[in-house]
Amino acid sequence: MTIRQFADHVISVSNSKGNGITNLQLQKVMYFALGNYIRENGIDDLVFDVYTEPFEAWTYGPVVRSEYFRHKSFGRYTIRSNGEYNRNYINFDKYILKYMKKSPNELVEESHMHSTWLKNREAILRQVPIEYELEDLSRDFAI
Repeated sequence: MTIRQFADHVISVSNSKGNGITNLQLQKVMYFALGNYIRENGIDDLVFDVYTEPFEAWTYGPVVRSEYFRHKSFGRYTIRSNGEYNRNYINFDKYILKYMKKSPNELVEESHMHSTWLKNREAILRQVPIEYELEDLSRDFAI
């Protein structure tokens, strides 16, 4: 299991609900789904299996670089891919469904309220690379 398979799963769930998803939304929904899962279940084997590439803190919030460039050609439009549903990721579905209902702007604003983004804001705006460790996600989503 990999972050790419997780992205394909998110795309599949989004498409199954008839909404589709943009690249910006995909990045944020992945972040919020993983973070909320960690809040409820801790950093377990599933998280280690999924988190094969870190989120990076970009101007518009957390981004998985390879997935961003993989879907960049769609611009601000819906990703035209079926994705692939992965039953191993079923425990993420409730978070995916919750966050895909939010607008891209809401997702960006909410991601900017988390401590990792806030404490690195100046560096992020200067485009200094900042990677999210799993412990950062755990802290950002702590109750």
